[in-house]
Amino acid sequence: MSRGLKLSLLPLLLLLAVTLPHLDQGEFRRDTVVYAAVGHYMWAGGSLLTPQLGPEKPYLHKPPLPLWVHGLFLKIFGANLIAARLPSILAAAGVIGFGMLAVRHLATQREAITSGIVLALTYEFFRRTREISLDMWQLFFIMIAIWLVATAIRRNQIRLIVLCGIPLGLALLCKPLVALVALPVFTIWLALAGRALLIPWLCIATLPLALFIAAPWHLYMYSVFGDTFVQQYFSRQIEKVAAKPPHTPVLYYLEENAATYWPWLVAVIYACSVRFRKRPPHPARRDLFLFGAIWVGLWLIALSSFSEKKPNYALPLYPMLAWICAWGICRVPWPQLGKWYERGLPGVAPAAALIFAIAALAPIRFQEPPEKNWVALVEWIKARKIDSGQLAHANLELNDLCYVYLKTGSWMKSLAAAEGDSMWLQGERLIVTKTRRDSDPLANRRQIVFSSGPVRVVSDASELR
Repeated sequence: MSRGLKLSLLPLLLLLAVTLPHLDQGEFRRDTVVYAAVGHYMWAGGSLLTPQLGPEKPYLHKPPLPLWVHGLFLKIFGANLIAARLPSILAAAGVIGFGMLAVRHLATQREAITSGIVLALTYEFFRRTREISLDMWQLFFIMIAIWLVATAIRRNQIRLIVLCGIPLGLALLCKPLVALVALPVFTIWLALAGRALLIPWLCIATLPLALFIAAPWHLYMYSVFGDTFVQQYFSRQIEKVAAKPPHTPVLYYLEENAATYWPWLVAVIYACSVRFRKRPPHPARRDLFLFGAIWVGLWLIALSSFSEKKPNYALPLYPMLAWICAWGICRVPWPQLGKWYERGLPGVAPAAALIFAIAALAPIRFQEPPEKNWVALVEWIKARKIDSGQLAHANLELNDLCYVYLKTGSWMKSLAAAEGDSMWLQGERLIVTKTRRDSDPLANRRQIVFSSGPVRVVSDASELR
Protein backbone atom coordinates (compact mmCIF):
# COMPACT_ATOMS: atom_id res chain seq x y z
CA MET A 1 0.00 0.00 0.00
CA SER A 2 1.42 3.38 -1.00
CA ARG A 3 2.20 6.04 1.56
CA GLY A 4 -0.39 8.39 0.04
CA LEU A 5 -3.15 5.78 0.26
CA LYS A 6 -2.26 4.98 3.87
CA LEU A 7 -2.47 8.66 4.78
CA SER A 8 -5.78 9.00 2.93
CA LEU A 9 -7.28 6.18 4.99
CA LEU A 10 -6.53 7.90 8.30
CA PRO A 11 -9.48 10.37 8.10
CA LEU A 12 -11.81 7.48 7.25
CA LEU A 13 -10.54 5.50 10.25
CA LEU A 14 -11.21 8.50 12.47
CA LEU A 15 -14.71 8.84 11.03
CA LEU A 16 -15.48 5.20 11.80
CA ALA A 17 -14.04 5.59 15.30
CA VAL A 18 -16.50 8.34 16.16
CA THR A 19 -19.55 6.98 14.31
CA LEU A 20 -19.64 3.20 14.81
CA PRO A 21 -19.70 2.96 18.65
CA HIS A 22 -23.23 2.35 19.99
CA LEU A 23 -24.62 2.62 16.48
CA ASP A 24 -27.76 0.79 17.57
CA GLN A 25 -28.42 3.13 20.48
CA GLY A 26 -31.56 5.24 20.72
CA GLU A 27 -34.67 4.87 18.61
CA PHE A 28 -36.26 5.97 15.35
CA ARG A 29 -37.28 9.59 15.91
CA ARG A 30 -38.05 12.87 14.17
CA ASP A 31 -37.31 12.96 10.42
CA THR A 32 -35.43 9.66 10.58
CA VAL A 33 -38.49 7.62 11.48
CA VAL A 34 -40.48 9.18 8.61
CA TYR A 35 -37.71 8.71 6.04
CA ALA A 36 -37.09 5.16 7.24
CA ALA A 37 -40.77 4.22 7.01
CA VAL A 38 -41.24 5.81 3.59
CA GLY A 39 -38.04 4.29 2.20
CA HIS A 40 -38.75 0.84 3.58
CA TYR A 41 -42.29 0.85 2.20
CA MET A 42 -41.02 1.81 -1.27
CA TRP A 43 -39.21 -1.55 -1.38
CA ALA A 44 -41.63 -3.61 0.74
CA GLY A 45 -44.89 -3.14 -1.09
CA GLY A 46 -45.27 0.44 -2.22
CA SER A 47 -44.04 2.10 -5.40
CA LEU A 48 -40.35 2.78 -6.06
CA LEU A 49 -41.33 5.92 -7.95
CA THR A 50 -43.85 7.31 -5.48
CA PRO A 51 -42.83 7.85 -1.84
CA GLN A 52 -45.82 6.99 0.32
CA LEU A 53 -46.94 7.06 3.94
CA GLY A 54 -48.65 3.74 3.54
CA PRO A 55 -51.26 2.78 0.93
CA GLU A 56 -53.46 5.79 1.69
CA LYS A 57 -51.21 8.85 1.43
CA PRO A 58 -48.40 9.91 -0.93
CA TYR A 59 -45.36 11.65 0.56
CA LEU A 60 -44.79 14.60 -1.76
CA HIS A 61 -42.23 16.63 0.19
CA LYS A 62 -38.88 15.00 -0.68
CA PRO A 63 -37.14 13.39 -3.69
CA PRO A 64 -36.58 9.63 -3.66
CA LEU A 65 -32.83 8.94 -3.99
CA PRO A 66 -31.79 8.79 -0.29
CA LEU A 67 -35.09 7.06 0.50
CA TRP A 68 -34.21 4.36 -2.03
CA VAL A 69 -30.77 3.81 -0.50
CA HIS A 70 -31.87 3.70 3.14
CA GLY A 71 -35.03 1.78 2.31
CA LEU A 72 -33.02 -0.91 0.54
CA PHE A 73 -30.72 -1.31 3.55
CA LEU A 74 -33.75 -1.56 5.84
CA LYS A 75 -35.41 -4.10 3.56
CA ILE A 76 -32.28 -6.30 3.37
CA PHE A 77 -30.98 -6.01 6.94
CA GLY A 78 -34.23 -5.41 8.81
CA ALA A 79 -35.90 -2.29 10.21
CA ASN A 80 -33.23 -1.49 12.79
CA LEU A 81 -31.11 1.54 13.58
CA ILE A 82 -27.83 0.07 12.34
CA ALA A 83 -29.32 -0.59 8.91
CA ALA A 84 -30.81 2.91 8.89
CA ARG A 85 -27.57 4.66 9.86
CA LEU A 86 -24.95 2.73 7.87
CA PRO A 87 -25.78 4.47 4.56
CA SER A 88 -25.30 7.86 6.24
CA ILE A 89 -21.82 6.77 7.37
CA LEU A 90 -21.02 5.65 3.82
CA ALA A 91 -22.17 9.02 2.47
CA ALA A 92 -20.06 10.85 5.05
CA ALA A 93 -17.03 8.75 4.08
CA GLY A 94 -17.66 9.69 0.47
CA VAL A 95 -17.82 13.39 1.36
CA ILE A 96 -14.43 13.11 3.08
CA GLY A 97 -12.90 11.08 0.26
CA PHE A 98 -13.99 13.31 -2.60
CA GLY A 99 -13.13 16.38 -0.54
CA MET A 100 -9.54 15.16 -0.18
CA LEU A 101 -9.34 14.34 -3.88
CA ALA A 102 -10.51 17.86 -4.74
CA VAL A 103 -7.96 19.46 -2.42
CA ARG A 104 -5.23 17.35 -3.96
CA HIS A 105 -5.92 19.03 -7.32
CA LEU A 106 -5.99 22.51 -5.79
CA ALA A 107 -3.25 22.29 -3.16
CA THR A 108 -0.83 19.83 -1.54
CA GLN A 109 -1.31 16.29 -0.32
CA ARG A 110 -0.57 17.48 3.20
CA GLU A 111 -3.45 19.96 3.03
CA ALA A 112 -5.72 17.28 1.56
CA ILE A 113 -5.06 14.81 4.39
CA THR A 114 -5.34 17.52 7.03
CA SER A 115 -8.68 18.69 5.64
CA GLY A 116 -9.95 15.10 5.77
CA ILE A 117 -8.91 14.71 9.41
CA VAL A 118 -10.52 18.02 10.37
CA LEU A 119 -13.79 17.11 8.64
CA ALA A 120 -13.89 13.60 10.11
CA LEU A 121 -13.57 15.07 13.61
CA THR A 122 -16.06 17.90 13.12
CA TYR A 123 -18.89 17.17 15.54
CA GLU A 124 -21.67 18.87 13.56
CA PHE A 125 -20.59 16.79 10.56
CA PHE A 126 -20.20 13.31 11.99
CA ARG A 127 -23.23 13.50 14.28
CA ARG A 128 -25.44 13.59 11.17
CA THR A 129 -24.46 9.98 10.53
CA ARG A 130 -26.70 8.89 13.40
CA GLU A 131 -29.79 9.83 11.44
CA ILE A 132 -31.15 9.48 7.93
CA SER A 133 -29.80 12.71 6.54
CA LEU A 134 -30.95 13.90 3.14
CA ASP A 135 -28.49 16.78 3.57
CA MET A 136 -25.57 14.33 3.85
CA TRP A 137 -26.52 12.59 0.61
CA GLN A 138 -26.99 15.91 -1.13
CA LEU A 139 -23.53 16.95 0.07
CA PHE A 140 -22.04 13.63 -1.10
CA PHE A 141 -23.09 14.29 -4.70
CA ILE A 142 -22.10 17.95 -4.50
CA MET A 143 -18.62 16.86 -3.38
CA ILE A 144 -18.33 14.66 -6.48
CA ALA A 145 -19.14 17.74 -8.56
CA ILE A 146 -16.54 19.75 -6.63
CA TRP A 147 -13.92 17.07 -7.32
CA LEU A 148 -14.74 17.20 -11.05
CA VAL A 149 -14.50 21.00 -11.10
CA ALA A 150 -11.20 20.93 -9.19
CA THR A 151 -9.84 18.40 -11.68
CA ALA A 152 -11.05 20.57 -14.57
CA ILE A 153 -9.27 23.58 -13.07
CA ARG A 154 -6.02 21.65 -12.98
CA ARG A 155 -6.36 19.98 -16.40
CA ASN A 156 -8.40 22.65 -18.21
CA GLN A 157 -10.85 20.06 -19.58
CA ILE A 158 -14.35 20.96 -20.73
CA ARG A 159 -15.71 17.43 -20.41
CA LEU A 160 -15.13 17.44 -16.64
CA ILE A 161 -17.18 20.63 -16.25
CA VAL A 162 -19.94 19.04 -18.30
CA LEU A 163 -19.82 15.78 -16.33
CA CYS A 164 -20.29 17.56 -13.01
CA GLY A 165 -23.91 18.03 -14.10
CA ILE A 166 -24.49 14.32 -13.36
CA PRO A 167 -23.77 14.47 -9.60
CA LEU A 168 -25.56 17.82 -9.37
CA GLY A 169 -28.62 16.20 -10.94
CA LEU A 170 -28.40 13.36 -8.42
CA ALA A 171 -28.12 15.96 -5.65
CA LEU A 172 -31.40 17.44 -6.89
CA LEU A 173 -32.91 14.00 -6.31
CA CYS A 174 -31.86 14.25 -2.66
CA LYS A 175 -33.29 17.67 -1.78
CA PRO A 176 -35.16 20.15 -3.95
CA LEU A 177 -33.23 22.98 -5.67
CA VAL A 178 -30.55 23.61 -3.02
CA ALA A 179 -27.66 21.99 -4.93
CA LEU A 180 -27.92 24.68 -7.61
CA VAL A 181 -26.26 27.11 -5.18
CA ALA A 182 -22.99 25.39 -6.15
CA LEU A 183 -23.09 26.76 -9.70
CA PRO A 184 -22.36 30.44 -8.82
CA VAL A 185 -19.48 29.25 -6.62
CA PHE A 186 -18.06 27.18 -9.47
CA THR A 187 -18.28 30.24 -11.72
CA ILE A 188 -16.18 32.30 -9.32
CA TRP A 189 -13.70 29.47 -8.81
CA LEU A 190 -13.15 29.10 -12.54
CA ALA A 191 -12.68 32.85 -12.96
CA LEU A 192 -10.11 33.02 -10.15
CA ALA A 193 -8.27 29.98 -11.50
CA GLY A 194 -7.85 31.56 -14.92
CA ARG A 195 -10.29 29.11 -16.52
CA ALA A 196 -12.87 31.66 -17.67
CA LEU A 197 -13.32 29.84 -20.98
CA LEU A 198 -14.87 26.95 -19.05
CA ILE A 199 -17.55 29.14 -17.42
CA PRO A 200 -20.04 29.16 -20.33
CA TRP A 201 -20.17 25.37 -20.18
CA LEU A 202 -21.77 25.61 -16.74
CA CYS A 203 -24.78 27.23 -18.40
CA ILE A 204 -24.93 25.45 -21.74
CA ALA A 205 -24.09 21.93 -20.56
CA THR A 206 -23.73 21.44 -16.79
CA LEU A 207 -27.06 22.94 -15.74
CA PRO A 208 -29.08 21.31 -18.56
CA LEU A 209 -27.49 17.94 -17.79
CA ALA A 210 -28.33 18.29 -14.08
CA LEU A 211 -31.94 19.14 -14.93
CA PHE A 212 -32.07 16.27 -17.42
CA ILE A 213 -30.99 13.84 -14.68
CA ALA A 214 -33.50 15.17 -12.15
CA ALA A 215 -36.44 15.90 -14.47
CA PRO A 216 -37.88 12.41 -15.20
CA TRP A 217 -38.90 11.69 -11.61
CA HIS A 218 -40.35 15.17 -11.15
CA LEU A 219 -42.31 14.91 -14.40
CA TYR A 220 -43.60 11.50 -13.40
CA MET A 221 -44.80 12.83 -10.05
CA TYR A 222 -46.51 15.76 -11.79
CA SER A 223 -48.19 13.37 -14.24
CA VAL A 224 -49.65 11.43 -11.31
CA PHE A 225 -50.45 14.16 -8.78
CA GLY A 226 -50.57 17.34 -10.87
CA ASP A 227 -50.71 20.67 -9.07
CA THR A 228 -50.88 18.95 -5.68
CA PHE A 229 -47.30 17.78 -6.19
CA VAL A 230 -46.13 21.22 -7.31
CA GLN A 231 -47.72 22.94 -4.33
CA GLN A 232 -46.42 20.53 -1.71
CA TYR A 233 -42.99 20.03 -3.26
CA PHE A 234 -41.89 23.36 -4.74
CA SER A 235 -44.03 25.76 -2.73
CA ARG A 236 -42.41 24.46 0.41
CA GLN A 237 -38.98 25.48 -0.91
CA ILE A 238 -40.23 28.92 -1.96
CA GLU A 239 -41.68 29.45 1.51
CA LYS A 240 -38.23 28.85 3.00
CA VAL A 241 -37.06 31.99 1.23
CA ALA A 242 -40.18 34.13 0.85
CA ALA A 243 -42.01 33.49 4.12
CA LYS A 244 -41.80 35.96 6.93
CA PRO A 245 -38.69 35.13 8.98
CA PRO A 246 -39.38 33.63 12.40
CA HIS A 247 -37.58 34.70 15.52
CA THR A 248 -34.40 32.98 14.30
CA PRO A 249 -31.72 35.67 13.82
CA VAL A 250 -30.19 36.38 10.41
CA LEU A 251 -26.77 35.48 11.80
CA TYR A 252 -28.06 32.14 13.05
CA TYR A 253 -25.41 30.03 11.30
CA LEU A 254 -22.55 32.27 12.41
CA GLU A 255 -23.76 32.01 15.98
CA GLU A 256 -24.19 28.24 15.71
CA ASN A 257 -20.68 27.75 14.38
CA ALA A 258 -19.23 30.05 17.00
CA ALA A 259 -20.81 27.82 19.62
CA THR A 260 -20.19 24.39 18.09
CA TYR A 261 -17.19 24.51 15.72
CA TRP A 262 -14.62 23.67 18.35
CA PRO A 263 -11.68 23.11 18.46
CA TRP A 264 -11.44 23.89 14.76
CA LEU A 265 -12.65 27.47 15.16
CA VAL A 266 -9.18 28.24 16.52
CA ALA A 267 -7.67 26.95 13.26
CA VAL A 268 -10.10 29.09 11.21
CA ILE A 269 -9.14 32.21 13.16
CA TYR A 270 -5.45 31.42 12.79
CA ALA A 271 -5.83 30.78 9.04
CA CYS A 272 -7.64 34.12 8.59
CA SER A 273 -4.93 35.97 10.50
CA VAL A 274 -2.17 34.40 8.39
CA ARG A 275 -4.03 34.93 5.12
CA PHE A 276 -4.66 38.62 5.72
CA ARG A 277 -1.16 39.31 7.03
CA LYS A 278 0.71 37.67 4.19
CA ARG A 279 0.14 37.64 0.45
CA PRO A 280 0.05 34.01 -0.75
CA PRO A 281 3.13 33.14 -2.84
CA HIS A 282 1.14 30.90 -5.20
CA PRO A 283 -1.43 31.91 -7.87
CA ALA A 284 -5.15 32.08 -7.16
CA ARG A 285 -5.77 28.66 -8.69
CA ARG A 286 -3.67 27.20 -5.85
CA ASP A 287 -5.18 29.32 -3.07
CA LEU A 288 -7.13 26.78 -1.04
CA PHE A 289 -8.05 29.36 1.58
CA LEU A 290 -9.64 31.63 -1.01
CA PHE A 291 -11.61 28.81 -2.62
CA GLY A 292 -12.89 27.63 0.75
CA ALA A 293 -13.74 31.15 1.91
CA ILE A 294 -15.75 31.89 -1.24
CA TRP A 295 -17.73 28.69 -0.83
CA VAL A 296 -18.43 29.32 2.86
CA GLY A 297 -19.34 32.96 2.24
CA LEU A 298 -21.82 32.34 -0.57
CA TRP A 299 -23.45 29.38 1.16
CA LEU A 300 -23.80 31.42 4.34
CA ILE A 301 -25.58 34.13 2.37
CA ALA A 302 -27.87 31.59 0.71
CA LEU A 303 -28.68 29.72 3.92
CA SER A 304 -29.18 32.91 5.92
CA SER A 305 -31.71 34.15 3.34
CA PHE A 306 -33.98 31.19 4.12
CA SER A 307 -36.70 31.95 6.61
CA GLU A 308 -36.34 28.41 7.96
CA LYS A 309 -32.99 27.77 9.63
CA LYS A 310 -31.83 24.44 11.05
CA PRO A 311 -28.39 23.13 12.09
CA ASN A 312 -28.48 20.32 9.50
CA TYR A 313 -28.87 22.85 6.66
CA ALA A 314 -25.33 24.06 7.47
CA LEU A 315 -23.77 20.75 6.45
CA PRO A 316 -22.35 22.12 3.13
CA LEU A 317 -20.21 24.57 5.12
CA TYR A 318 -18.07 21.99 6.88
CA PRO A 319 -15.97 20.50 4.04
CA MET A 320 -14.76 23.98 3.04
CA LEU A 321 -14.30 25.12 6.60
CA ALA A 322 -12.03 22.07 6.80
CA TRP A 323 -10.16 23.40 3.75
CA ILE A 324 -9.58 26.70 5.54
CA CYS A 325 -8.45 24.90 8.70
CA ALA A 326 -6.08 22.69 6.73
CA TRP A 327 -4.60 25.71 4.95
CA GLY A 328 -3.91 27.34 8.30
CA ILE A 329 -2.66 24.23 10.13
CA CYS A 330 -0.18 23.49 7.35
CA ARG A 331 1.29 26.97 7.85
CA VAL A 332 1.85 26.73 11.59
CA PRO A 333 5.56 27.62 12.09
CA TRP A 334 6.34 24.49 14.06
CA PRO A 335 8.89 22.21 12.35
CA GLN A 336 7.87 19.18 14.41
CA LEU A 337 4.41 19.29 12.85
CA GLY A 338 5.86 19.01 9.36
CA LYS A 339 8.21 16.22 10.42
CA TRP A 340 5.28 14.33 11.94
CA TYR A 341 3.48 14.44 8.61
CA GLU A 342 6.61 13.36 6.72
CA ARG A 343 6.85 10.32 9.00
CA GLY A 344 3.31 9.35 8.02
CA LEU A 345 1.41 10.77 11.02
CA PRO A 346 2.39 7.95 13.38
CA GLY A 347 -0.01 7.52 16.25
CA VAL A 348 -3.16 8.64 14.40
CA ALA A 349 -4.30 5.10 13.55
CA PRO A 350 -3.71 3.82 17.13
CA ALA A 351 -5.50 6.91 18.43
CA ALA A 352 -8.49 6.11 16.19
CA ALA A 353 -8.54 2.54 17.55
CA LEU A 354 -8.33 3.87 21.12
CA ILE A 355 -11.17 6.34 20.53
CA PHE A 356 -13.30 3.55 19.10
CA ALA A 357 -12.54 1.19 22.00
CA ILE A 358 -13.26 3.78 24.67
CA ALA A 359 -16.48 4.97 23.02
CA ALA A 360 -17.66 1.41 22.36
CA LEU A 361 -16.90 0.02 25.83
CA ALA A 362 -17.81 3.02 27.97
CA PRO A 363 -21.44 3.21 29.15
CA ILE A 364 -22.02 6.37 27.16
CA ARG A 365 -25.55 7.26 26.07
CA PHE A 366 -25.43 9.17 22.80
CA GLN A 367 -29.19 9.07 22.24
CA GLU A 368 -32.27 8.98 24.40
CA PRO A 369 -33.69 5.50 25.06
CA PRO A 370 -36.79 4.27 23.20
CA GLU A 371 -40.08 5.85 24.22
CA LYS A 372 -41.51 3.23 26.59
CA ASN A 373 -45.18 3.84 25.83
CA TRP A 374 -44.82 3.12 22.12
CA VAL A 375 -42.56 0.14 22.82
CA ALA A 376 -45.30 -1.21 25.07
CA LEU A 377 -47.90 -0.75 22.33
CA VAL A 378 -45.78 -2.60 19.77
CA GLU A 379 -45.21 -5.45 22.24
CA TRP A 380 -48.95 -5.60 22.93
CA ILE A 381 -49.75 -5.76 19.20
CA LYS A 382 -47.22 -8.54 18.67
CA ALA A 383 -48.32 -10.49 21.78
CA ARG A 384 -51.95 -10.47 20.62
CA LYS A 385 -50.83 -11.22 17.04
CA ILE A 386 -52.79 -8.27 15.72
CA ASP A 387 -51.98 -7.16 12.21
CA SER A 388 -51.57 -3.39 12.53
CA GLY A 389 -53.49 -3.18 9.27
CA GLN A 390 -56.50 -4.25 11.37
CA LEU A 391 -56.00 -1.17 13.53
CA ALA A 392 -57.27 2.32 12.90
CA HIS A 393 -55.56 5.41 14.25
CA ALA A 394 -56.86 8.73 15.47
CA ASN A 395 -55.04 11.78 16.84
CA LEU A 396 -51.62 10.30 16.06
CA GLU A 397 -48.61 12.29 14.93
CA LEU A 398 -46.86 11.27 11.72
CA ASN A 399 -43.77 10.09 13.62
CA ASP A 400 -45.87 7.75 15.76
CA LEU A 401 -47.64 6.26 12.75
CA CYS A 402 -44.31 5.61 11.00
CA TYR A 403 -42.80 4.11 14.16
CA VAL A 404 -45.56 1.51 14.47
CA TYR A 405 -45.14 0.62 10.79
CA LEU A 406 -41.38 0.07 11.15
CA LYS A 407 -41.83 -2.12 14.21
CA THR A 408 -44.77 -4.18 12.94
CA GLY A 409 -44.41 -4.11 9.16
CA SER A 410 -47.99 -2.92 8.54
CA TRP A 411 -49.56 0.51 8.24
CA MET A 412 -52.51 1.37 10.45
CA LYS A 413 -55.54 2.73 8.63
CA SER A 414 -56.78 6.21 9.29
CA LEU A 415 -60.10 6.19 11.14
CA ALA A 416 -61.86 7.69 8.11
CA ALA A 417 -60.54 4.94 5.84
CA ALA A 418 -61.31 2.22 8.37
CA GLU A 419 -64.96 3.32 8.69
CA GLY A 420 -65.33 2.70 4.98
CA ASP A 421 -63.86 -0.80 5.26
CA SER A 422 -66.57 -3.42 5.84
CA MET A 423 -64.03 -5.99 7.05
CA TRP A 424 -62.79 -3.62 9.76
CA LEU A 425 -66.34 -2.73 10.81
CA GLN A 426 -67.18 -6.40 11.27
CA GLY A 427 -64.11 -7.01 13.44
CA GLU A 428 -63.08 -5.82 16.87
CA ARG A 429 -62.80 -2.19 15.68
CA LEU A 430 -59.59 -1.26 17.48
CA ILE A 431 -58.41 2.34 17.34
CA VAL A 432 -55.01 3.56 18.49
CA THR A 433 -55.12 7.05 19.94
CA LYS A 434 -52.82 9.39 21.83
CA THR A 435 -54.37 11.57 24.50
CA ARG A 436 -53.19 15.11 25.02
CA ARG A 437 -54.78 15.85 28.39
CA ASP A 438 -55.01 14.11 31.74
CA SER A 439 -58.77 14.65 31.73
CA ASP A 440 -59.31 12.39 28.73
CA PRO A 441 -63.02 11.41 28.51
CA LEU A 442 -62.00 7.86 27.53
CA ALA A 443 -59.89 7.34 30.65
CA ASN A 444 -62.58 5.58 32.69
CA ARG A 445 -64.41 3.76 29.93
CA ARG A 446 -64.38 0.01 29.51
CA GLN A 447 -63.68 0.29 25.82
CA ILE A 448 -59.97 0.87 26.58
CA VAL A 449 -58.19 -2.43 25.88
CA PHE A 450 -54.64 -1.09 26.16
CA SER A 451 -53.15 1.89 27.93
CA SER A 452 -49.58 3.08 28.49
CA GLY A 453 -49.15 6.73 29.34
CA PRO A 454 -50.95 8.78 26.68
CA VAL A 455 -51.06 5.85 24.25
CA ARG A 456 -54.33 3.92 24.25
CA VAL A 457 -56.22 1.40 22.20
CA VAL A 458 -60.02 1.59 22.33
CA SER A 459 -62.46 -0.86 20.82
CA ASP A 460 -65.40 1.39 19.99
CA ALA A 461 -65.01 3.80 17.08
CA SER A 462 -68.16 5.67 18.05
CA GLU A 463 -66.45 7.05 21.13
CA LEU A 464 -63.99 8.98 18.96
CA ARG A 465 -66.41 10.59 16.58
